[in-house]
Amino acid sequence: MTYQADGWTALGDPTRRTIFARLAEQPRAVGELASELPVSRPAVSQHLKVLKEAGLVVDRPAGNRRIYQLDPAGLGALRAQLDEFWTKALANFKAAAEQRTEEIMTTKAQGASVRREIVVEVPIERAFAVFTEDFDSIKPRDHNMLAVDIAESVFEPRAGGRVYDRGVDGSECQWARVLAYEPPNRVVFSWDISPQWQIESDLAKTSEVEVRFISETPERTRVELEHRNLDRHGEGWEGTREGVGGEGGWPLYLQRFAELLTR
Repeated sequence: MTYQADGWTALGDPTRRTIFARLAEQPRAVGELASELPVSRPAVSQHLKVLKEAGLVVDRPAGNRRIYQLDPAGLGALRAQLDEFWTKALANFKAAAEQRTEEIMTTKAQGASVRREIVVEVPIERAFAVFTEDFDSIKPRDHNMLAVDIAESVFEPRAGGRVYDRGVDGSECQWARVLAYEPPNRVVFSWDISPQWQIESDLAKTSEVEVRFISETPERTRVELEHRNLDRHGEGWEGTREGVGGEGGWPLYLQRFAELLTR
């Protein structure tokens, strides 16, 4: 007998659900049930017949009466179906929640990053070398946190190297650290500048810039720049994002880089 489908159908009637609940308390005869319900004895008998056919109740003789009680097998079938339902429902809920969390994290990560790219008509080795070795010609002189004019901008070509500006009076302002140096494919450096455009001494509040060099042909290179984890800067980080992502930020640097390669 298929308890699940017939059982739930049988319990769809409110009177049968009440009878079912009464029998869950203790076995009862038809007369006892009828005395507790606003329906006739024949009606109770008919409801019991439906429940019995659905495999939810069984009966046994007791003198000239029949005593009805719940059928453990039928209850087990209902419980198994409920367990299966909740297992699937909770699994679907978990999957949906994890997907939503992933979407939120992805959106947040995208919102806290700036991505720009450019294609240059030079081999990958030259593109990498010019970006790292001639950074002084790429960085605008007016991007300056020194008290004096910049004499040169230095990009030390090694992991652990410094990125700094040297003033005309010999003073220095280090604003980045080289985190990875992998010629000719990628270079990663920190951004140690706060949203107030001051040097950030707390390294936990710094972001990072990765520049990837991808060879499309022997004479063509795609350069991808990603400034990520900007939200690490804390309050006001959105202003930093707008600054580095705007026309005077990384787009300007990439433009100057491309112009340098055509000279």
